Amino acid sequence: MSAKKIHTLLIKESALITGDGKTFLDKVNIVICGNKITYIGQEKPSGVTFTRILDGKDKLVLPGIINIHAHGIIPGAPLFSSASAPLPANQAKKNLETHISQGTTTILSLDGFAHPELAYQAKNICPVNIKTATTHYPKAYLAAKKIDASGLKDQKEEKTEKIIEHFPDIVVAIGEGGSGATLGGGVQDYKFIPEMVKRETGVVINEYQARRLKEAVLGKRITSDFYDSKKVGNVLKEIGLKSRSPKWALEKISGTVLPPFGIALEALEEGANLAKKYKLPFIVHTAAASMAKVEEISWLGNLLIAGHCNHPSFDIKEGIDLIRRLRKNGAIIDISTFDTLNSPEREKELAFFFAILEAGLADVISTDYGGGNHSPILKVLELAIDQKVVTPPEAISLVTGNPSRAIPLLAPGRGAIVHGAVADVVMVHRSKISQIEEIIIEGVSLQLQPEFTLP
Repeated sequence: MSAKKIHTLLIKESALITGDGKTFLDKVNIVICGNKITYIGQEKPSGVTFTRILDGKDKLVLPGIINIHAHGIIPGAPLFSSASAPLPANQAKKNLETHISQGTTTILSLDGFAHPELAYQAKNICPVNIKTATTHYPKAYLAAKKIDASGLKDQKEEKTEKIIEHFPDIVVAIGEGGSGATLGGGVQDYKFIPEMVKRETGVVINEYQARRLKEAVLGKRITSDFYDSKKVGNVLKEIGLKSRSPKWALEKISGTVLPPFGIALEALEEGANLAKKYKLPFIVHTAAASMAKVEEISWLGNLLIAGHCNHPSFDIKEGIDLIRRLRKNGAIIDISTFDTLNSPEREKELAFFFAILEAGLADVISTDYGGGNHSPILKVLELAIDQKVVTPPEAISLVTGNPSRAIPLLAPGRGAIVHGAVADVVMVHRSKISQIEEIIIEGVSLQLQPEFTLP
């Protein structure tokens, strides 16, 4: 991905969604000087020499997307709450470039064991506003060591207090509190359980088979008293493990999922107290297994960001009821695209996502990770708009203005197309918002290479 400097840019006669959740303007001219938006109006500014003019016909201008929940985007960073080994540097770079190519101009890494210095280095790789969260506190470390912690072998243990105090410009949140790795969620399904099964049996299972086996043994809420030998035996047969007994599954699944689980739940209280002390948002893993603890720490009010409240472990009614209770206490509700568009349960997952949107219960939208992949935010929102579950201005505010306000230190001056704002701008096709035509970050226009362009 290459970049070209822009000195004075005119976007001519375009439609515009400003990011405030309600404003849609048509046939407006937008002027960018340096890294700031300096004019928005229907008259063409006179006496200005433009370095470049973009034709806005059939185009829609949006603020750059602010994604508050991503993983695997910082080279060298331990992954997840398990502090697993970092991705290869080229893969992390590719992940970051993919986010940018999908319209993301600000991104928050929730691999909370990443040292902030690594985030600074990532900023030099791609022209994006990248910040990080932290989980450098004792019980989070202990939970990681119970499941993996291979990403920490060359690092000394840090303290969250020192991380926050020494790097206030890039550490803007606490989190991710827990994850699918330590709280029995998706990382168990696509990583730890399949790895265990292959190691023990030589059989390769996918994440959906792993989830079925896990839930047969421990249930969606991850409890050791859920086990039903007959049900487990049936699942073992269906996923190609009929030679293994239900007792084997009980022992091996419990031994993989449970060691970090209780400690990771306790670590949520530790993270909440740090969030209160430093007045930083706390982004937590919200799923059926952690819902009781998440609700318990909702005394944080709007410092609590309940991550991916559309988690597939929820029944739709159960999830929406939880969201209503959390919102009543002031918590901010995040829903994630995951890799929903490629999921075998696509229709169910989209129905849940849309139900939350239609009820007006979502505050922000993010991607999360989805086993190494994610569905593009604008593609999922395009579907939601087409089905009339949300209006275009409402949809865009969930990924621009709202996240900017939810995490004040993440994207100051961003998240809106207004006079004086930082010039983070995405131009899309007017009737197909997932079709990106131009991305501008801090007044710099990115020349999208074919491998980074949405299909």
